[in-house]
This record gives sequence, C-alpha cells and structure tokens, in this order.
Amino acid sequence: MKVVFDDNSSLSLLGKFILSQNAQNFIVLAGSDSQQEGLGYCAANLMLFLQSIGLNSWFVGGTYNRKRLESKYHENVYGVVVFGYGIDDGKNHKSKSFTQVSQSDNENNWFKQGVEAALKAPTVLNKQNFKFYLTDGVVKLEVKESPYAKLELGILSYFFELASGMKIDNYYIK
Repeated sequence: MKVVFDDNSSLSLLGKFILSQNAQNFIVLAGSDSQQEGLGYCAANLMLFLQSIGLNSWFVGGTYNRKRLESKYHENVYGVVVFGYGIDDGKNHKSKSFTQVSQSDNENNWFKQGVEAALKAPTVLNKQNFKFYLTDGVVKLEVKESPYAKLELGILSYFFELASGMKIDNYYIK
C-alpha cells in the first residue's frame, strides 16, 4: 500500500469530476496476485479508520488510471482508496436483503450481524455478488468471479469478522 497526497492525476475523468470531486488523496492497493485478499482486508480496516477520524473514504475499483499507476509503482494495481474531506457524507447504496446473500442451517445472531455488516461493505459496482453459508457452525463465503473477487473476499471478511467476532472458515470464488 502506498499513500499519495495532493494528486488526482491517476483518477479517470469520471472519477475526478463526478464520482470523487476534489479528491486529491488516495491509497494505492498494489502487489502480487496472492496479496489481493490481504490488500482488501487491510483496505477495509483503513476505510473504517479514516471514517472514524472524520475523513470520507471510497473504494475505487474501476475509475482510476491503472496503467499510469502500474508504470509508476512497477507493481500490479488492484484498486485505490480515495480519502479526504468530502462534499457530503456520501449516499447509502442499494442493498440486497439478508436472505438474498446468506444461507444458514440455524438462526444465529452473530452470523446475522456479520452478514448485515458485509452488506454495508463496498463491493464492485455495489452489486453484492456474494453469499455467506453457515452449516454446522462453519462459515463459508462465496464471491462471484470478477477482476476484484479476491479484494472483495478480503473486504467482506473484514466486515463480517469485525461485526460477528467469528472467522470465516472457507472462501470460494465461483
């Protein structure tokens, strides 16, 4: 991860002028393919930390200049986290229901809390293409295949584990 201050040159025109107006600071999520899940997990932690100290944050998976950042940092770049003082506190994104993204063999409060937290996590285009399963006390997370699936595994794991206090036992990309 690399923090960049006072530079919007790596955001696309859509990112600069519509989605992230006046955004000048961001964290580059770069590394090897095997590091993507960890980058997502750490990015989720950073986004919540930034919010807790009064800054706004936004996970950007598509509206940044990947080629420019990769040539600058000589590593694969999987996304950026934009942060700063926003014009407003953002907007709630449309969300699927608990039953649409989970399946459980019993009613369990910690599982429900974890899934509901994951529903608030940033995902690619906020499509929430994931599903949590709880069977015999074992939690599994399935994420739909996409260029951001491994990052999403990390982000969703962080939100679930923070809210539920439980670890996810198995991960799948389908």
